[in-house]
Amino acid sequence: MHDNPFRPGFGISPPMLAGRDALLDEWREVFGLGAWSPYRAALVTGMRGVGKTVLLNAVEDAALAHDWTVVHGTLHAGLIDALEHDRLPAMLQEQDPDAVSREVTGLTVSQLGGVRTDVQQRYDREPRLESMLARLVELAEARGAGLLVSLDEVSKASLEQLRRIAIAVQHLMREDRRIAIVAAGVPASIAAALDADGLTFFRRAQQVRLDTLTLPETRAAVAEPVRSRGRTIGEAALERAARASEGYPYLVQSIGARAWEYTPSTSEITTDAVQHAVEVAYAAMGESVIVPALRGLSSRDRDYLLAMAQDDEPASTAVVAERMETTAGNAARQRARLLDGGIIVAPARGLVGFAIPRMREHLREHPHDAQLGMPTKARESFRA
Repeated sequence: MHDNPFRPGFGISPPMLAGRDALLDEWREVFGLGAWSPYRAALVTGMRGVGKTVLLNAVEDAALAHDWTVVHGTLHAGLIDALEHDRLPAMLQEQDPDAVSREVTGLTVSQLGGVRTDVQQRYDREPRLESMLARLVELAEARGAGLLVSLDEVSKASLEQLRRIAIAVQHLMREDRRIAIVAAGVPASIAAALDADGLTFFRRAQQVRLDTLTLPETRAAVAEPVRSRGRTIGEAALERAARASEGYPYLVQSIGARAWEYTPSTSEITTDAVQHAVEVAYAAMGESVIVPALRGLSSRDRDYLLAMAQDDEPASTAVVAERMETTAGNAARQRARLLDGGIIVAPARGLVGFAIPRMREHLREHPHDAQLGMPTKARESFRA
């Protein structure tokens, strides 16, 4: 009863990956048949918490299941150095039968048949990203497989690292080698990668934009893990959990985990358990998702969100500009940045809505979070 099947942490794969089967089938075709596909080079994007890293994990698992070699990296300033000086040489020393050779350097008399040898390592931490990736592909092809390069957290600061890897992969693809690449990041970072010099390769890549789950997918994502562990969840409780999550994968896992733990010794998850879980998950959503999303925004971007939060439905862009006491042109710049960052959506011409669930409610309850660094109500109480 205590084996909680839900995984609300970022990047942690849940036992059931709801709503992504059709996408994964595209990659399985690549790995299984070695066929050319747009998914041989793919960029995955979506708002924070929608499941980008989890999808990468699943793609890597699919590659490994078909005996492909996987090179995984989280993009940061030192990634190329780590690949060239440590990770790729270590992989090659493990996989390449020619990585270590023994050279006879002398004879000994003390032991019968004693032959002294020195071990000569072929891959001795030399910085050769392109040649090491090529050798990994060659070794994988020899066993009928290929090489997947999987890169997480594309950012504007890591574009040079991405460029170096992309050049090496593109060269191998031009040679029709069995190599695939998939990279993931928030919309603004992917847009920056597509516009950057030296990364035109990715403009021809498959664009995969992850959305929230549908209501039927969300119900399945809650119910099936519960039942797989031998417990039940009533229809009313299931409906409450599914609708409260709004199909947002992070909330699905967060509500499911807390409902499971409410009364872990009982066989059924009740509506009371789900209601408690929803309240706790909503509170956690602010610190885990919304506040981190706000930190990367300018003060005027956050003002735009506060102006939007006054409406219960998608807000008029003209009204938002009036509330900000600025021109429509100035407000449009904030709108464009927020759209690129996956913070808001444009459901119709002249309207804007929140892309991240519960952001409207959070900003109403905690408006100081939109002025990061300003005194909170708790701190202000000491100044009275």
